[in-house]
Amino acid sequence: MTSQAPDVRLCVLLACFAGDKRASKARGAIGKRIRGHGDSILDEVVVTVDLKRRLRLHYPRKALPGALTAALTWGVFGLITGGVQGLGVWAVVGAICGGLFGYYFLSRVTKDERKRIGQHLPAGSSALAVWVKGSDPQDVLAAAAPSAPAVASVAAIGSDLSARLWRAAEVPAGSGAGQASTPAQATQLSMLLVRFTGERSARNALAAAGSAKGNQPDAPRVELVVEADERGKRRVIDPTMGPAAVARSDLVSWGGFGLVYGVIVGFAGNGGVLGAAERGLVTGIAWGAFGLAAGALFGLWTSRSASARRLQGIGPLVPPGSSLAVGWAGSSVPAATVDGWLASGSERLLVRFVAGEHGLLLDAATS
Repeated sequence: MTSQAPDVRLCVLLACFAGDKRASKARGAIGKRIRGHGDSILDEVVVTVDLKRRLRLHYPRKALPGALTAALTWGVFGLITGGVQGLGVWAVVGAICGGLFGYYFLSRVTKDERKRIGQHLPAGSSALAVWVKGSDPQDVLAAAAPSAPAVASVAAIGSDLSARLWRAAEVPAGSGAGQASTPAQATQLSMLLVRFTGERSARNALAAAGSAKGNQPDAPRVELVVEADERGKRRVIDPTMGPAAVARSDLVSWGGFGLVYGVIVGFAGNGGVLGAAERGLVTGIAWGAFGLAAGALFGLWTSRSASARRLQGIGPLVPPGSSLAVGWAGSSVPAATVDGWLASGSERLLVRFVAGEHGLLLDAATS
């Protein structure tokens, strides 16, 4: 028995199972046991590997918000354009599309990375990754045990961005007992936490490097930026799936689609070139405005697990007058990136997902 990591604020649980449906079936029971210990779940990801080693990522906590948001916004759109019948049709279509998008397509892991990782994992297996706002990693690890995972590990992250690791029977990784640490070259994916001194320092460093836009193919993809002002008030920014980012994307896509649709309808109604252009412009503006509102709402609801209120319990990770960037990198972090925006951070932690005999295990490095 080992002492728990000091000042633990966040635990990451990774449980791997033999069977591609086992993780999904065990998710509810594991979550119930975690909440029974008084902890709360920030996010969950279900990983499945089929018999052809094709890897898929599922986001069950984002499926319902995505379905409800799309049903509401698309339903309103259908009501405006097609009356009550349009409301019913578009609400159903929106719920299906929004739910599927939230469940399957919010991955921050690229297609090539999923293909590579799948080749290093057992065929016909699955895994569950859970981010827990809790202080006892042994309780979190114990929550997975009754579901009989093939292998399980927990990374306990402290407010100083240090990390300790537990595997299987409450044995810290690298302690000489239990499974030995997997070599660094087996790293399949890395979660990065980089803390900066200064409320806007993380955002400024990312903007200078262009990393938030992912314009470097092998650069880490930034998922969240958490900022805290001098009074400790926090703000969460999602560069790709937050309200602002999704609203901008939907403004362009819905506006463009409305423009094309309006032009077609204008020509079909014998309005001539000027009439069609006017109809297209009006429709494009109206649909663009709707897309702006729908995108903002979708981004707000689907990213609610990472809101400032939800992250309040792990606030010491972002003390007053600081900022934190959370991102993902492939099997290794490019040296150019380490010398760039990562190096400008005051502290950084890499939680590595490494391939073992029975699935993925967690490892960590602090600098």
